[in-house]
Amino acid sequence: MRSAYIAQSTHCQPFAEDTMPNDTTRRYHHGNLRQAVIDTALQLADESGDERISLREVARRIGVSSGAPFRHFADHAALMTAIAEEATVRLRLMVDRDQHQSPPAAIERLRTLGHSFLAWALQHPTSFRLVSARRLYDFNASPALKSHFQAVRERTVTLVMQAQSEGDLQHDVAPERLALMLRSAVYGMARMHVDGQLAQWGVGPRAARRELQATLDALIDGFRRNRPR
Repeated sequence: MRSAYIAQSTHCQPFAEDTMPNDTTRRYHHGNLRQAVIDTALQLADESGDERISLREVARRIGVSSGAPFRHFADHAALMTAIAEEATVRLRLMVDRDQHQSPPAAIERLRTLGHSFLAWALQHPTSFRLVSARRLYDFNASPALKSHFQAVRERTVTLVMQAQSEGDLQHDVAPERLALMLRSAVYGMARMHVDGQLAQWGVGPRAARRELQATLDALIDGFRRNRPR
């Protein structure tokens, strides 16, 4: 499911003036240049490790003129906003998939939610940096991004409340505060990874996912009513 900013077309149109000669149009599904720009920009960001994306390089890879992307985006900020939206769509798909596979207990689904975010940040560090860097895009102009972050908050708070009602989490901490604490911890650990700070704490690249997830587990277990021994 694409966000509102990401338009798709399933109909072939006559060759438009914003494309290069015919041989280059085979590099993307014609009529869906907007999505091709977004997908290629994300791929380029993952390859380069740089969230500052060159539209010229994106256009070159797709095989269109350097000005073609701007027929679909008013400015660079609009493109970056659409890219951030696409990144959060992919994150949400990962989260939803993992939630369906999670044990039913709320505390386990809460744990899985944190694991999913960490896995996404480790697998797609540039997407994480891009979504986190709101200076690069217009957050306030994107209902899709606002909805995504609101949904993250609501899901986290709901799972905390359910885990408390199921007797697995302590009741002496307000669910909103505990949810914020867990979210901050997950975000902070992801940030340490993408910024290359984990090595200073004795965590190498190969062990990053295991160690970060174990750290999150320890934090959650610290708030359990009956702590595992």
